[in-house]
Amino acid sequence: MKSRFDFVPGRLEINFERDSKDEEMIEARRYSMTDTPIYFDLPEEISEIHPDLLGLTTILLCNQFTGENLQLPRPVSRLFYEMASGVISRYKLVEDVDEDLEPIELNPNGRPGLSFSGGADSAAALAIMPARTVPVFMNRPLRQESLYDSDAPLEICRILAEYGYEVFVINSNLEYIRNPPGFPTDLANAIPCLLLSQYLELDSIAFGTVLESAYGIGHEHFIDYGNRSHWRFFGTLFSAVGVQLNLPTIGVSEVGTAMIGTKSPIASLGQSCIRGTWKNPCNHCWKCFRKELLGFSIYGDSYGDSDAQDSLSWRYFDPEEMLSVNEVQVRLSAFPISHENVITYSLQRIDLEGHPSLGPIASKLNMDMNLSFLEKWFSDSIEFVPDKYRNYVRSKILDFLEPTTYEEEVAIRSWDLNPHLESIRTIRAQDRLLSYWQDLS
Repeated sequence: MKSRFDFVPGRLEINFERDSKDEEMIEARRYSMTDTPIYFDLPEEISEIHPDLLGLTTILLCNQFTGENLQLPRPVSRLFYEMASGVISRYKLVEDVDEDLEPIELNPNGRPGLSFSGGADSAAALAIMPARTVPVFMNRPLRQESLYDSDAPLEICRILAEYGYEVFVINSNLEYIRNPPGFPTDLANAIPCLLLSQYLELDSIAFGTVLESAYGIGHEHFIDYGNRSHWRFFGTLFSAVGVQLNLPTIGVSEVGTAMIGTKSPIASLGQSCIRGTWKNPCNHCWKCFRKELLGFSIYGDSYGDSDAQDSLSWRYFDPEEMLSVNEVQVRLSAFPISHENVITYSLQRIDLEGHPSLGPIASKLNMDMNLSFLEKWFSDSIEFVPDKYRNYVRSKILDFLEPTTYEEEVAIRSWDLNPHLESIRTIRAQDRLLSYWQDLS
């Protein structure tokens, strides 16, 4: 794989040239790599971009598609080459090093950036970070065939700017590097933040990653995130360009971020649906079902009440309507359901007799499970916040949530859904749910 870039103030464009080994790698994927030139619209004040940042951008764009070798667009520093090579094992970086190029050092007077999505978890992350945090939102170009709508996150960015945040909206088509469109690597959405990191004097880049995604809670079994290749791979690559990976909400469940949203004006802005408009989510996607189900379980009858507080008055949850949506049915038919803990927690707090359509879903879940720990903060996770910000983030989280007890920490570390999934009762309930969908259609 070879890469080249074109840069003029205001726009960076990257192109790729594949070889036969890359094509073999792509054939084994569930998605393909397009020939679309990838662009980023940047502030015109940026007159040059450090080669190491271009190198990392390239890796984040094409890592999944590279077969044997990757030629970066410009010679990089010796430090970046060695650090990146140390965590890339599936292919080799071509050794194109500028021995005179100074690597990017961590800025001791820097400030944190946030790869901001506008969703509930991302807004909760912003609410527990220092006020000088810079939210950077990547705005995708709208295509006629796309269901994506940026109205809500753009409105949230506008409101945050009114609150005094220095917000940046960067237009990019990076998701169109693959077909079907999507992020080519897990943290590719951080590329705009990375490209701005020297310009904004950032010392770290944060994400709204939650407990379920990092530690496997709600999935088959607990995963020790600190020993995962994800932390080593991305943490090392980010450090190689002078920024630290910052995960302030990694010890907070989706339940916890929803609770923060009830108490924080910043977090209450979050809207996770990417198909609807501001305060008008589509209510026909999986995110809407999961988030609105959770909200309904927390707030009860005040959810969507026109007389309720503004953050609730526009909310809406009609289980019968949402369960008729094919995407929701497919997701609920997964075994286990993605974030099954959140679905279980929600259904435990809803009157199922009043909403009988939810009963077949509850039947396949372990409704006797004690999930109260989802309302608390798994404090061991503070190690994934840079030292400089730990005290502040810890204090802010504790303004909203209690820390888990020792017994609850044990419950998290011993999380294991497999006995439940392997039980005859659960398997039969899964079969009945699939039949239930057929009866609905």
